[in-house]
Amino acid sequence: MGELNLRKRVLRFLSVCAVVISVTVLSVPIAGLMGVLGTVEAAPETELRIGFMQEVDSLNPYIGLNDAAYVFYGLVYDGMNVIDNQMNPTPDLATGIWAVPTTDPEMQITGAPYGSVWQYNLTTNAQWTDGEPFTADDVVWNIRLNAENYESMWAYQPYSYFMKNAVKVNESTVRISFYDRVTGTLMPASYAYLISIPMLPKHKLQDMNAFSIGFNWSGVFEGTDMPIVGTGPFMSSPDIRAEWLSGDHITLLKNPKYHWKTDKPGAPEIKFDKLTMYFFDDSTAMSYALQINQLDVAAFPPQAYRAIKNGVASGSIGNVTTFDGPKITQYWTEIGINMNQAGPNPSRLDRTIRTAMAMATNKSYIVENYYLGLAKEGSTLIPPVNSYWHYEPNATEKFSFDIAAANALLQSAGYIDVNGDGTRECTSTSYAVRERLVNESMPLQYQMLLRREYPEEKDIAMYLESQWAQVGIDINYLIVDESTLSTMVYGYSYDTMIWYWSADIDPNYQLFVQAKAAWNGWSDNMYLNEDYEENYTKSVNTLDRDQRKVFVDNCQRVNYLDAAYIILAYPYQTYAWRDDTFTGWGDWAADPGRSVDNFWMGNPLYFDLVPIITKDPPINWWLIGGAAAGIAVVVAAVVILRTRGKKKEGSIKDESSPLGD
Repeated sequence: MGELNLRKRVLRFLSVCAVVISVTVLSVPIAGLMGVLGTVEAAPETELRIGFMQEVDSLNPYIGLNDAAYVFYGLVYDGMNVIDNQMNPTPDLATGIWAVPTTDPEMQITGAPYGSVWQYNLTTNAQWTDGEPFTADDVVWNIRLNAENYESMWAYQPYSYFMKNAVKVNESTVRISFYDRVTGTLMPASYAYLISIPMLPKHKLQDMNAFSIGFNWSGVFEGTDMPIVGTGPFMSSPDIRAEWLSGDHITLLKNPKYHWKTDKPGAPEIKFDKLTMYFFDDSTAMSYALQINQLDVAAFPPQAYRAIKNGVASGSIGNVTTFDGPKITQYWTEIGINMNQAGPNPSRLDRTIRTAMAMATNKSYIVENYYLGLAKEGSTLIPPVNSYWHYEPNATEKFSFDIAAANALLQSAGYIDVNGDGTRECTSTSYAVRERLVNESMPLQYQMLLRREYPEEKDIAMYLESQWAQVGIDINYLIVDESTLSTMVYGYSYDTMIWYWSADIDPNYQLFVQAKAAWNGWSDNMYLNEDYEENYTKSVNTLDRDQRKVFVDNCQRVNYLDAAYIILAYPYQTYAWRDDTFTGWGDWAADPGRSVDNFWMGNPLYFDLVPIITKDPPINWWLIGGAAAGIAVVVAAVVILRTRGKKKEGSIKDESSPLGD
């Protein structure tokens, strides 16, 4: 009997101990227990999360149009060179680029002029993300694809229009020749030091024809673990096409074999595991996502950005830094006017009407009220952020905002409000009627296309509607998705539109879009002026920088006075980022190439960002040790009692612990 009571007391004691120890053990983090057992926990995955107000419109770099798409291409593909912190070209796949001297044997044999043949020395350390080596054959294939199929491969026409051929000198050297596509003669190409064509894998695409690549290819290789094959600092996840189709986000993984490790000894490496591009329809939602730490960085429209900046200044928004300044992509918005003799009202082809439109456009008011001061007034094709190449109209050239002068100009040109309804009509003395562009009595009424994705542009159009009405010009705006606007614009059957351009640091890119060579390709308004054509050609084949600037300035002056584009504003980049998730954002004003806007491949920002990882609470080794010792005591006691119980199994009743064995 005494032994039985002792057994009961011991079992009750052990039951209580088991409960206490169980509670104690369960209160210890599992990670701590695993640490005691000697298991090493994997480091947490780090992710850079970027917000965009537009979706990547295509995974194919020969189809996509918007800036988000070009940011994406710059992450997964490489080019011959990239842009550094100071917006200067720096090596990428090409470790050296120069014009072949005329003393070169090949140049002496062909008699090619200096600057018409450029040499590109290539890295031997790059490989495609499917494991295949990157070679000179890839470069030759990419250049010939663009040069020989100019109309099908329209996406990089500013570079390819003057390309004649590419030849492989050896496994790490390629030479590209440039020519006048009209005459067929070799000519210098001043822009050849910077060719931002993403290199695609020859071994994956060589069996496809140019038209299929340029218009039909989805941009992915279906049924493979590596659906996008590039050489860039990031690579695709297996599910990237499904993610893209969902429209919410795209996930990219760090490329562990990126060639800069070898090509640029001492250069920083990417220190986070993946990058995710998140797409938003609403700037308020994107702002909220940043504030609750669901995004690390994003560019915001003026209203949303101003609210965030004010919140940071007042202290209501914490751990966020804001930046606004000129866009390094040289982005500008313009009223584009169709110069093709088509569309609802071709009277717009009279430069007098376009000049009156420009004079009735108060750019200062637009910048202050619709861009909230986060922009500079627009003028010419190359923005002032590209200070060396920008041309600013002088006092006698500039179209000053002047409603009275615009009215007087139209009146004297024969555009008169005959029926007194407030809108002027074309009369027999007007240029539009004399040139048989329109019939007499055609009102100065024009369609204006707008992008749904940019609500401030609707506000601008409504303002223009009231301002232009004061000079007898009526506009009817139509709001469409940007993809629809693109289709309508490149059909050349519209009147006017508000759209945009971004550009390279070299002026060729932006001047090309207003050249005849860009018709049915990059040109969105079919502009033509013979003075412009002459100066543009000289700007391409003049290698001396200062002499070239004369021709670049002339192009900008001629285009401005023709008013085929009325450039409204050079909007600022307006970014906000969290400073508690990453360090290394740097000074974007001093180093403009660090901006997320830098889509020229190899953005230096990503190599300097360092994730801030929150550490787990310190492990309480005494607690864990005590818990482990307690578990050992309970186990030993239970074993002893079960052993003793078995010996007495036939002589006592089963009075087990409430916790069971």
